[in-house]
Amino acid sequence: MEQRNMIMAFVLSMLVLVSWQALFPTEPVTEPSMELAQQTLVTPATPSSSEAQSQQQAIVPDVSLSSRAAPVPVEAAGNQELAMLQNDVLILKLDAQGAIISATMPQYHQTIEPDSPQVSVLDIAAERPLYINSGLLGQALPIFTIDSQTQNAAEGVLRLKATLVDGNQWIRNISLQPGSYAIRVVDEISGNADYEMFRQLVARNPDRDMSNIYQYVGPISLFEDKLVENSYDDLDEKSPVKQKVRGGWTGVMEHYFIAAIVGDPERVYDYYFKGDGKTYQAGVLSAGDRNAHGTVFTTDIYIGPKATPILKQFGAGLERSVDYGWFAVIAKPLHQLLLWLHGYLGNYGLCIIVLVLMIKTLFYWPTQKAYESMADMRKLQPEMQRVRDLHGDDRQKMGQEMMALYKKNKVNPMGGCLPIVIQIPVFFALYKSLLVSIELRHAPFYGWITDLSAMDPYYVLPIVMGASMIIQQSLNPAPMDPMQAKVMKFLPVIFTFMFLFFPSGLVLYWLVNNILSIAQQWYILKVKNAL
Repeated sequence: MEQRNMIMAFVLSMLVLVSWQALFPTEPVTEPSMELAQQTLVTPATPSSSEAQSQQQAIVPDVSLSSRAAPVPVEAAGNQELAMLQNDVLILKLDAQGAIISATMPQYHQTIEPDSPQVSVLDIAAERPLYINSGLLGQALPIFTIDSQTQNAAEGVLRLKATLVDGNQWIRNISLQPGSYAIRVVDEISGNADYEMFRQLVARNPDRDMSNIYQYVGPISLFEDKLVENSYDDLDEKSPVKQKVRGGWTGVMEHYFIAAIVGDPERVYDYYFKGDGKTYQAGVLSAGDRNAHGTVFTTDIYIGPKATPILKQFGAGLERSVDYGWFAVIAKPLHQLLLWLHGYLGNYGLCIIVLVLMIKTLFYWPTQKAYESMADMRKLQPEMQRVRDLHGDDRQKMGQEMMALYKKNKVNPMGGCLPIVIQIPVFFALYKSLLVSIELRHAPFYGWITDLSAMDPYYVLPIVMGASMIIQQSLNPAPMDPMQAKVMKFLPVIFTFMFLFFPSGLVLYWLVNNILSIAQQWYILKVKNAL
C-alpha cells in the first residue's frame, strides 16, 4: 500500500538524519536578554599568553587582490598591550596591533550549569583561535597606544593612536552602544597617500567536522542578495576566492553565533577568502574617503548571537545567516509563531504543545477524511483477506478484485497516507527551527527537561512516544502483505531508538501529536463501528 511506502520512506529519511546527527553532533540551543547596563572602558592590561601574541602576526591578503598597493612583511608587535571595551552584552579585548582578539558574551554560557564559562565568539588564545585583524596594504601592522585624553566610559568609545613608518598618524575610534552587538570602527589616517585597508576574520585549525548537511559552520557571506558558503574544504582546493561586490558582508559563523564584517551598501568592496589547510581568512579590501586631513575608513562589525530579531535590527541581511533549510517557507513562520506564543506562555515547551494543537486544528478536515478512509479499510479487512486467499497466485486478478472492492464500498486506499504527507514537512521544519533557533538554546520545560534543544537525559519522552506509536499502530488497518506486517511491527522500536537522540522539544512535539491523533482516530473508529 502507498501508506506503507510513505512510512518506509519517512523511516529511511529519519535514519539518514539521525545518522548525521550522531556523526556530527551539535552543541545544545538561551533566549538573549537585552537588559541595559552601563558601558565600561577598562584600562590596558598585559597579554595573558605569549602564544596568543604570536598568533596575530603575518596575516595579510595577497598582492593580487589589489593593484593599488603591495604588502610588505609584517613586523612583530613586540610587547603588546591589551585594551578592553564592553557593554552589558559584549566584552571586547584588543591587542596593540588593533586586532579584536576576544569577544565574550556574558549573557550566554557554554552549558546550563551555573558555573559554566561564558561563550566567546572570538578568542585568539583558544585551541581553535578566531579573531579579527586589520592593516594597510604596503605597511607593517602598526603599534597602537591608547589616547588616554579621549577615553570616555559613558560613551563606550575607545580611541587608539599609532604612527606609521611613513610618519603619518593613524587614529582609531571603536564605539560600542549599550545593549548592542554592533561595533563601529572609524580609522583616520593623515597625509595624502593612497591607502587601502584590509580587515579580516582569521580562523586557525577550525573544527570542520562541526559543519554538516543540516547545519553549516564556517566562512559565509552575502553578496548581491545571495548567501555564499566557502567552506574550509572548498578553500583548501580553490584558494584564494575573490569577488568585487557593492555592499554585502563577510564573516565566520558557528552553530548559534556569528562574527561578520559589514560593508556600506553604497560602496564597492573587494572581498576575499583564503586558506592553506591550517589558517583561513574571510576579509575585505577597501579604499577610504579622502578629506582635507587624510583618509577615513568606516567599518561596522557584528559579533553576537544568530537571533533573528537582533540580526534584522542590525540590518544588512545578517538574518540570512540563520539557515532554515529546504522547508524554510514552513520553518520561518513556525519560528515566528513560537516566539509570539512565548510572549504569552513564557515556556517554549508549552509553546510546542500549543503549536501542535494549532496544526491539528488547521488540518482537522483532511485528517478526518484520511482517518475515515482508514476506518473503512479496517472494516474491509475480512473481504480483502478473502480476495487474497482466492487469487493469491494471480497478482493481476487480485489487484483487479481489490480495486472493484474499493469502488463498491467507496473506499480510497490512498486516503490513509495523507496525515503522514502533511506531517513530514512540518516535522522537518520544526526540527530545523529547534536546531538553529538560539532562543530555544538551554530553554527549559518542566521537571527533568532542562534544555529543549538537547536529548531527554532519562529517555522518558522517547519511550512514551514509542508506546504511543504502538497504540496508534493497533488502530490502523493491518497490512495484507506478511512481510510488510513484520516490518510495521518493528517501526515503533526503530522510531524509539532514533528519538532517543533527538532534541527533547521535537520528541515532545511528536508525542503530543501522536496522543491527539490517537484520540481523533479512536473516536472515528467508534463512530463507524470499526473497533
